[in-house]
Parts: sequence; C-alpha cells; structure tokens
Amino acid sequence: MTPKVRSFSGAALMLVIIPIFAGLLACMPVPVGDPERSRIDLEMNGVWAVTEDGEDMGYYLFRPYDKRTWLVIGLEQNDAAQKVSIYKAWLTKLGGERFMTWEPAGGINEDGGFVPEFWFVFRVDKSSLRQVELLMLDYEYEGFEGIPDRDDYEGNYVRDIRRKIERVIKKNVDDAEMYGDALVLRKLGGDELAEASDRFEKVIDFE
Repeated sequence: MTPKVRSFSGAALMLVIIPIFAGLLACMPVPVGDPERSRIDLEMNGVWAVTEDGEDMGYYLFRPYDKRTWLVIGLEQNDAAQKVSIYKAWLTKLGGERFMTWEPAGGINEDGGFVPEFWFVFRVDKSSLRQVELLMLDYEYEGFEGIPDRDDYEGNYVRDIRRKIERVIKKNVDDAEMYGDALVLRKLGGDELAEASDRFEKVIDFE
C-alpha cells in the first residue's frame, strides 16, 4: 500500500493555480515515460503564463534540472499569500505524439520516502514558439478501465502498469475522449517576464 502523503498535496496546489481543472483530478497512478531516457525541449525553458479565456491565471517556470528533466515551479497570480507548486517534468513520445509527465514534489510519506501517489500526464501540442497547449490525460477514460489498483497488485506495479497505460495511449492517441481540457501556456518576455520574475522572487530565494 502506498504511504499517504503528510505534506502538501500537489493536486490541491494545482487546483489553486489552475481553476479550470477543478473536479478533474483524473491523475495517473504511475508515471508515463522514462525520465532517464528523455531530453528536454529547450524552447520550453523559461516562464509561461497559464491563460484561461484570455486572462492570465498564474505562472509556470520551466527550469532545466539536467539534460533530461525540468524543475517546474507554479505560482498563482495574486497579491495575497502565495502558494507554490513544484514538479519534476519530462517528455516522452507515444503514438507519434509528445507527452509530458509532471511528478509532484514536496510531499513526505509516512515511511520517509518521497514517491508521490499520482502523476499528471499531458499531450503537448505546440501551436507556436510562444504558445503551447497541454491536454491532460483523463484516467477515467474507458481505455484505462480494468487496470488494477496498486493495493490489489502483486509485482512491480510502476513498471508493469506503466507499460499497460502506454499501450492504451499509443492505441488511442487521436481519441479526443482520452483528454480533458487544454492547459494553455503563453511564453513571457520583456516587461511581462520581469513582472513574473519579481513575483517568483517574492516567495522563493534563488540565491
């Protein structure tokens, strides 16, 4: 049985930053892709605004952790008490499309470990150098039915179930029903980047 997370929940923080996902926590029970075999897309580096109906709801900083993964830091856009979400993120290609896995960071399990209970997985649709749409995989999709729960599984759950999920994704990659709403990211530059950077620096010591 997976130990419960005592510290803050990445899902709760994600909901604070991205209200459009309220009620849509169909998270993956295992990560998709192998971060050790991934490569970051340099064009994703930087600060992106989360937009909904033309309004910026918050920011995500994609900071390369190494050649394979990002440290993604999320921040609300408001002047009240700020909450930060942190993820490890990486890319993988399935069915001819690119997918990005976000692994919540910051939680501490009862056994002292740091493995989360869920992952967010998105299909990456890059409409331009400055705009990206992330389509969240919906684990309630019918193709994922019948996948065993962690508590009921004997064997290497992460390895075996990841393979099952990846097969479903490859087979149904073009089925719109497999995805939730799009998370629209707009890359910042100039004065907007400076303003967003100031907001990050108010809550995070980068020195």
